[in-house]
Amino acid sequence: MEHSALHAWELLGQVIALGGAFFVLGLLRPAGRALGGDPRNHPLEEAMLATATWWVVIGALGAALATALSILVDVAETQGATVFGGLPAGLILKFAFQTQVGRLSLARIGFLLLTAGIARLNTRRKWGWVLAAAFAGVVFTSLVSHAAAQPEARDIMLVAQVLHIAGAALWVGVLIHLLAARRAIESPAGAAGIQLLAEIVRRFSPVALGITSLLGISGIWMTCRFLAEPAAVPTSAYGLTLMVKLAVLTPAIYAGWINFRRIRPALLELSARPVGAAAPGGETAVEQNRLLRHFGKMLELEVTSGVLVITVAGILASVSPPGGEGAFRLTEPQVRALLRPHLPVVNIENVATFYGSAQRTIDDLRYAEFTHNWSGVMVCLLGLGWLAQHSRGRIGRLAAHGWPLLLLPFALFVSIFSDPEVWWYRNVTLLQVVRDPQLLEHQLGAVMILILAWLGWRRPPRPENPGAGYALPMMLMAGGILLLGHAHSTLNADESLLNMINVQHAIFGTFIIVGGTVSWLVTRGLFPRRIGGVIWPCCVICLGLYMAFCYREVV
Repeated sequence: MEHSALHAWELLGQVIALGGAFFVLGLLRPAGRALGGDPRNHPLEEAMLATATWWVVIGALGAALATALSILVDVAETQGATVFGGLPAGLILKFAFQTQVGRLSLARIGFLLLTAGIARLNTRRKWGWVLAAAFAGVVFTSLVSHAAAQPEARDIMLVAQVLHIAGAALWVGVLIHLLAARRAIESPAGAAGIQLLAEIVRRFSPVALGITSLLGISGIWMTCRFLAEPAAVPTSAYGLTLMVKLAVLTPAIYAGWINFRRIRPALLELSARPVGAAAPGGETAVEQNRLLRHFGKMLELEVTSGVLVITVAGILASVSPPGGEGAFRLTEPQVRALLRPHLPVVNIENVATFYGSAQRTIDDLRYAEFTHNWSGVMVCLLGLGWLAQHSRGRIGRLAAHGWPLLLLPFALFVSIFSDPEVWWYRNVTLLQVVRDPQLLEHQLGAVMILILAWLGWRRPPRPENPGAGYALPMMLMAGGILLLGHAHSTLNADESLLNMINVQHAIFGTFIIVGGTVSWLVTRGLFPRRIGGVIWPCCVICLGLYMAFCYREVV
C-alpha cells in the first residue's frame, strides 16, 4: 500500500514539475509574444507565471520526498515489515548506493531537487533548464519501471514509457497550472486578459488533442505488450487496475470536448472584438465572467479526472503485469468460483486453532471469507442509507442521520475480527501492528471508518449537500486507492491464492473509486445531483453485494 501511494505521489509531482515548464515555454510565453507589448505589464501573465513557479517547486520537492520515502519502503519490504518498525541505517545506505534501483532513485532525487532549485531563480531564462532537469527525472523514473524490466524490446518500451509520462505532463500538467491560476483568470484582471487566455486556449486545444491521441496509442501498445491477450484484463489485478485508469479518464474527455466545442469558440469570439465593444446580442461583463467561471469549472473537472488517472497509474506501476503461462492471472477454477454466488460464511473455527501457522489453512481461508462477507453486508446497508438520504421527506432525513451510526459497529468489526490476534487474543502488540503491513492497513481502514462517522455527525445534512460534505467523497476515493494498492504479497500463501486475493481487492477498489469520483463531482457541482445521487450509492451497494456473496478464497 505504501509503495503504491508513493508511486502515485511521485508521478504526480513529476507531471506538475514538467508540466510547468511546458506551460510557460510552450503556451504562456508564445501567447504573450503573439499579443505584443511588454509581458511584465500584463497582470494575468505575471500571475500565471508566479503560480507556475510556485507549483513547479512544490511538485519537484514533493516527488523528491516521495522517491526518498520509496527507498525506505523498498528496504522495509526486503525485511517483510513497514517503515514504522525502524530500519538500520547501514541497510538503507547499502540499498541506496549498492543496488541499481537505489542508485537510479538517488539520481532521480538529485534532478528533482535541481528542478526545484532552478525554478526558484529570479530570471526569465530559467525555464529551459527547468525543462531539461524535470525531463531527466522522468527518464530516471522510467529506468525503474515495468518497461525497464522487460526481457525483450526493452529500448522501445522505455521510449514509450518516457513519452507516456511526458505526454501526461503536457496534458494534465499544463491543465493543473491553468487551474492553479483560476482565481486570477476569474478576477477582473483575468477578464481584462481575455485575449491572452483565448490565445493560450487556441494553442493548447490542438496540442491536447494530439497528446491524448499519443497517450491512447502508447497506452494501448503497452497494454497489449503487458497483457498479451484480452482475457488477461478481467483476470489479473493489473488488467482491472488499468480499466479503472481508463474509467476515470471519461470525465476529462467530456470536459475537453466542452472546452473545445463551446468555451474555446466563445473565448476566441470575445477576444476578436475591439476593447469596449458590445456583443450583437448585448453581451455584458456579467456574461463574460460567467464564461470564465464555466471555463474554470471545466478545468476543475478535467484536472480532477487527470489527477485520478495519474494516481491510478502510480498504483499500476506497483502491480505485477500478467506473465507467461498464466502467471498473475486467475485460474479457470478460480474464475468459476468467483462467478458462483454463495451466502455469507457463518461456519468458522476458533482463530486460535490456525493463528501462527506456517501456511494458510482451510480454516484460515474460511475465516477470511467470513470477515469479507459480513463486511460486505454492512457496506450494502451503508450504500442503501446513502441512496435513501437523497429522497425527500422523513425517510431521507432518517437515513442521513442514521448512516453514521452504522459505521461504529462496522469499524469495530473491521478492527477486531480482521485481526483478532491484536484485540481479541492480544498475541500482537501495537508496536508489532505498525511493523506489519497487513495488520497496519486493516487498522488504518477502521480508523478511516471512524473518522467518516465523526464527520457525518459533525456536519448536519442539508438537502443540497447531504452527508459529510467534501469529506465523504475524499474518504471514498482514498479508500478506493487503499484497496487498489492493498497487496497481500507478504502473506504465507502460494502465488495463485495471492493473485486471487489481489484481483478481488482490485474489484473492490474499482467500485469505490468510481463511486467516490461521482460523489466528488456531485459535491463540486460538476455532475447532475439527481443522477449522481443514485450512481455513487449504487457503486457502494454493488461493492457490498460482491463482498457479501462473491468473495472467495477457498476454491
